[in-house]
Amino acid sequence: MARETSVPLPHRRAWARLVNEAPKLHPAYRLKPGEWVRTVRASLHMSQAQLAERAGLSQNHVLLIEKGRVDPQAGTLARLFDALFCDLVLLPIPRRRPSALVAERTLDIPTPRIWDRP
Repeated sequence: MARETSVPLPHRRAWARLVNEAPKLHPAYRLKPGEWVRTVRASLHMSQAQLAERAGLSQNHVLLIEKGRVDPQAGTLARLFDALFCDLVLLPIPRRRPSALVAERTLDIPTPRIWDRP
């Protein structure tokens, strides 16, 4: 039997709140990282060249990220949003309720294979 991991109470409360609030999150907030970079940059009236210089990247790399042709690493995103005067927060948004997944996992009884039968 697997040993359960101890999680601090504030972390469990944050997870529970996220599970309850995530389904209410409007789809307009679920943009790709490059779309967020472009949106924030444009709202600050900043050019791609200015953002690239502030973040220490090439303008071409910023362009590719904004167009969605490059999947940026978390560190690159952190540098970009720092250059945009923003904090980067990564939130896991569950696609299904964890309790339903746990119930499925406990009911998932492996069926014996034909060659395992006596």
